[in-house]
Amino acid sequence: MTRLGTASGTRTAWGSATARSRAARTRLPATVVLLALIGACATLLPLVGLGTRVDWAQLPTLLGSQSARLALGLSLRTCVLATLVSVLLGVPLAVVLAHEWPGVRVARVLAVLPMSMPPVVAGTALLATLGKRGLLGPLLGGLGIQVSFTTTAVVIAQVFVSMPYLVVTLEAALRSRDTRPETIARTLGAGPTTVLTRITLPLAAPALARGTALALGRSLGEFGATIAFAGSREGVTRTVPLVIYLERESDAPTALALAVVLIAASFLVVGATGVRWDMLGRRLRQRLQGPPGTTPSHPQGADPTSTAAHLPDGTPAAPRAGNATGSDSPRASAPSASAAAASPRGRAVHVHFTSAARQVAVDLHIPAGRTLALIGPNGSGKSTVCEVLAGLLDATGGEVRLGEQVVDGPDGFVPAGRRGVALLAQAPGLFPHLSVLDNVAFGPRCQGASRAAARELAAAELAAVSAAHLAARRGDELSGGQAARVALARALATRPAVLVLDEPTAAIDVAARQELRCLVARRAAQSALTVLLVTHDVAEVAALADDVAVLDRGRVVESGPAARVLAAPATAFTARLTGTTLLRGTLTGTPDQPVLRLGDGTEVVAAPLEEAADRAGFHLDRSAAALLPPEAVAVYPSPADGPEISRATAGSPRNTLRATVREVSGNGGLMAVVLELGDGQLLRGLLTAAAVAELGLRPGRQVTAVIKAAQVRLVPAAPAAT
Repeated sequence: MTRLGTASGTRTAWGSATARSRAARTRLPATVVLLALIGACATLLPLVGLGTRVDWAQLPTLLGSQSARLALGLSLRTCVLATLVSVLLGVPLAVVLAHEWPGVRVARVLAVLPMSMPPVVAGTALLATLGKRGLLGPLLGGLGIQVSFTTTAVVIAQVFVSMPYLVVTLEAALRSRDTRPETIARTLGAGPTTVLTRITLPLAAPALARGTALALGRSLGEFGATIAFAGSREGVTRTVPLVIYLERESDAPTALALAVVLIAASFLVVGATGVRWDMLGRRLRQRLQGPPGTTPSHPQGADPTSTAAHLPDGTPAAPRAGNATGSDSPRASAPSASAAAASPRGRAVHVHFTSAARQVAVDLHIPAGRTLALIGPNGSGKSTVCEVLAGLLDATGGEVRLGEQVVDGPDGFVPAGRRGVALLAQAPGLFPHLSVLDNVAFGPRCQGASRAAARELAAAELAAVSAAHLAARRGDELSGGQAARVALARALATRPAVLVLDEPTAAIDVAARQELRCLVARRAAQSALTVLLVTHDVAEVAALADDVAVLDRGRVVESGPAARVLAAPATAFTARLTGTTLLRGTLTGTPDQPVLRLGDGTEVVAAPLEEAADRAGFHLDRSAAALLPPEAVAVYPSPADGPEISRATAGSPRNTLRATVREVSGNGGLMAVVLELGDGQLLRGLLTAAAVAELGLRPGRQVTAVIKAAQVRLVPAAPAAT
C-alpha cells in the first residue's frame, strides 16, 4: 500500500505540474505559427545557402589576401568613425525631436527620410551637395577641401544612411518615457544638463544601445551611397560591401568569405544589444556580496551584536525615542542623535495663486517650524498646491513666499531645487540605475558638494533612517518600505527648510507606514522643518499635523488647529475622514433642549448648550449642524421587520430615526455601517460583525437608528462640501 500510495502521489504531483504548465501556456493560432515559420525560412534559408558555398577550410587564407585586408581595415575605421559621429549628432537630434514644438512632426519625418531613400539616391544627393560642382563644392574647393571620392566621403555616406536608425529608435523611447525621475531630479537641484546626462540618457540606455547597434550594422553594409558619392578606390573608398560586389564574379571565394565576416559582425553587434547587461551586473554583485539575507550587513560603526527591531520586510526599524511612560507616539519622540548634520530651521510659507486651468484658487499660510496637513477629496487641488510650492508649476496670479523671500511672483522665479523645498511624493521615485548611496548623494552633488562630501552626507542620512545597510543596492532592488525611507533620506540630504509630503505613505504597508511616520516626525522636529503634508490618513493628521486645511473643488473650505478640526469637523469630507456624522438642518427647541430639524422634517434632539457664547447665538430657524460619533449610533430592525422599540429600550436614547442601509464595510471585529436618512443625509455607525450578521444588514435593508441625545453636539453650519 505504501508503494501504491507513493506511486499515486507521484502521478498526482506530475499531473498537477502538467496541468499548471498547460494552464500557463498561451496557444497561438495555427495560421500565425505557419506564417511565422515561412517568415523564418525566408530569413534563414539564404544564410544557409550562403554557408553551403563558403570554403570554410580556406577561410583564413582568403581573408588574408591584400584586397580583403585593405577592405576590412577600411570598413572597420569608417564604421567606427561613422557610428561615433552618428551618436554625437543623433542623440541631441533625438532629444530635440522627442519634445513637442511647432513643426516637430515634419521634422521627425525629414530626420528619418534617408531610411526609406534608395542608397544610390542618397549618394547622388550627397554628391550634388558636397561634390566639386555641388551646392557647397565651390566653397569647400576655395578652402582647399575635397570631400567626394575620399575616405571622408565614405564616412559621410555611412552617417547619412545610418544615423536615422539611431534617431528613430532613441526618439521613440524618449517620447514614451516616464518623466517622473526627471521631475524628481529637478526638485533635488539638477539643472538641464545634469538631468539629461545623469537621468534621461542613462534610463534610455537600452534604446540608445539598440539604435547605436543598428547604426553600426547599417554602416557595415552600406554600399549604394558609398559607390555613388565616394567611388571605388582600393584602400581609400573600397569597403567590404564594394569588394564583395566587384569580386563576386572574378574571385567568388573571397567575396563569400567577406560576406560571412559581415554577417558574423552584424550578428554580434545586434545580438549584443539583446543582452541584459544590467541583469548580468546585478548577478555579479549578488555573487560578490552574497544573496540578500545570507550575510548580515551593518552600517559602518554599528555593533553587529546589538539587538534591534525589524520591519516586516527584514530591514531594521528606526530607533524610536520614548518618554518615561513608554509612549511611542511620533510627537513624543525626541530628536535622535544621528550623524546627519542638522538642516536649516524651517521658514514660514505663504502660497497664494489662482490656476484657471486646474480650477484651483488657494491662499495658505504655514508658520515656520509647523506642520500643516492639507486634506480633501481626490481632484481637489492638493497636488497642485504641492507642485506650486516645490516650483514645478507657476503660481499664476499670486506668489509663493518663503520667509521674506519671494520665490515665485511677478518679480522673479526661483526654480525647483533652488528654493530650499524638498518634495516627497507618493512614489519614492528612486533612480533605478544608481545605487542607494548615489541616490541620496544626488541632491548634494547638484548643490555643488564634492563627490566625497556628498557621499559622506548621504551615508549619514541613510544611517539616520536606519538604511545604511542598503547603500550598495540599486534603487530598483528595494521593497516599498525601504524605498520610502531612502526617498526621505534623499529629500533631507538637500538640507531643505520646507518639506512637502504628497501622500508618501499611500503605497506602503501599515508597518512601514507607521515607521516612516515616526521618521518624519523625528527629523522634522530635529531640524524644526516647516512641513506641508497631503494625506487621506486621519492617523497621520493626528500624529504629525499642528494645523489642518481642507481643500474642496480648489478652495480652502475649512482650516484651523488639528485638534479642533478633528474634534469638530465643519465639512462632510472631514467628518467622513474622522468617521464622524455631520447632519445639517435648522434650529428649533430651546438652548436647554436644542433640536435640529432635518430636510424631511425629522427632528434630532441634541445635548444642552452649555457655553455662554453658544446659548447667546441660539436663534430659531438658523442653519446649524449636528456632530455625532459613530459609537453613538445604535441600529435596530425596522418596525416592519420586528416589534416596535420598547419604552424601556428607548428611555435613555432620545432620537429614533428611520433609515436605509447603504453600505457595510470592514474586515475586522468592527464593521462600519452607512445609513441613509429620509432627506438623503448619511449616518455612520460602528457595529460588531456578529451584530451585523444577526440583524441581516445589507444595502437596501430598512432599519431604525437610535441615538443618544447627550452625544449629539450642535455647531454653527459651514458651507456644504462633498
